[in-house]
Amino acid sequence: MPAEAPQIRLSIGGMQVEGVVALEVESVGYFAADRFNVACALSGRAGYFAALGKQDVTIEVAADGVGYATLLVGQLDNVRVDLGCNEVVLAGRDLAARLIDAEIAETFANQTASQIALTLAGRRGLTPNVAVTSTQVGQYYELDHARSALATHARSVTEWSLLTQLAQAEGFALWVSGERLNFGPWPQMTSMPVAPENFLTLTFDMINVLPAAVTVKSWNTRNKAVVSQSRGNGVGTTLVRPNLTAAQARSLATSQLTALGQHGVMMNATMPGDTMLRPGMTLVMAGTDSALDQSYAVLTVTRRLSARRGFEQNVTAYAMN
Repeated sequence: MPAEAPQIRLSIGGMQVEGVVALEVESVGYFAADRFNVACALSGRAGYFAALGKQDVTIEVAADGVGYATLLVGQLDNVRVDLGCNEVVLAGRDLAARLIDAEIAETFANQTASQIALTLAGRRGLTPNVAVTSTQVGQYYELDHARSALATHARSVTEWSLLTQLAQAEGFALWVSGERLNFGPWPQMTSMPVAPENFLTLTFDMINVLPAAVTVKSWNTRNKAVVSQSRGNGVGTTLVRPNLTAAQARSLATSQLTALGQHGVMMNATMPGDTMLRPGMTLVMAGTDSALDQSYAVLTVTRRLSARRGFEQNVTAYAMN
């Protein structure tokens, strides 16, 4: 690529690696790990790449060819050496992988969610950005202890799934950025005004057959009573879950109805790449002269950089109205 074109800087185990020819980084937001694929010219380095093993990886991009911004700090999961094409493809996830891959079956008696998050962050070498909580975790699931691995006979779960359950119980978000574990209130995201001319491709999918209501039914063992809570109006769907209180069933019905609504109008677009857009931000569309001129919440951003196509990103988002 010419000097003024976007540039990629790849470091593996703290050492810069030359010969990057293509890059893809998928950012998915919260409760999951971002993923990457990097293609490099092999150039006689088959022995080096074949012996890499599990290493930490840092991917940086200079959108203007000068100032570098970090796209992802992660873990190398897979190395594919293609001798015929003289190429190696490196794939992996961000550092949430350390927690996702770690099974856990221990108890955290008399601890709060934030204390557990601090413990697990330290255990995996992550810097904690943890909001303080006060509720002891045993109170979250009085009857369903296996869900949170807090009881003596709890089944094994991963450290990540445990943190996910605790974050959802607190109404928090959970994600890893760089080497930092974030466990706390949902961040306030900015809005970005856009128009059709800002995109290279732009499509909208509108689904007209989604359920308009959700009913959650449960049997509460403690109260020995049937629980049923509904949200929305019209043709609906029913979920059955064990041991919910009325408040929990109502909350689940609300969240499921919201999740269904996110599929009503979906936007898929390709645009010039940047290092700022991320899941959770809002795109405010104008210029279609239709009902499509509304706000869209970004679900995923997949950035691709290559000599042939330059720096592009694919964005998926859902209508918020």
